[in-house]
Amino acid sequence: MITSIVAGCSSSTNPDTPSTTGAGNAPPVSAAQVDATPSLAFTPPTIALNVGGTVTFAFGSVGHNVFFDNDPAGAPATIDGVNANTSVQRAFPVAGVYKYYCHIHPGMSGTIVVGGGGNTGDDSTSSSGYNRLK
Repeated sequence: MITSIVAGCSSSTNPDTPSTTGAGNAPPVSAAQVDATPSLAFTPPTIALNVGGTVTFAFGSVGHNVFFDNDPAGAPATIDGVNANTSVQRAFPVAGVYKYYCHIHPGMSGTIVVGGGGNTGDDSTSSSGYNRLK
């Protein structure tokens, strides 16, 4: 007799999996923290934020930066340079979906959904990687 066991797959490979800081179906938060980790990842990778909310980018021992490529309307200022062992806070006053990147480490990226911007039914995401509400 052959028995088949089905193991659960890790949700870390599913980009639509909600994070514990408000992404997905959970309500947006007013403040959140993103850790720029030594393993070259932003955690959590996605945050749902209220309009006017703030995100603290916490940089550990490995230097990182944060760029909102193509400077989308409403995006906060970039955090340039090589940042280590510090934290920098940014406010998000305009609803939309903001993708950000570390220019030091290609492939290191995250997303901040402000004011439910990801659930508008508007699929006008441009090639710049953000979707701003009209």
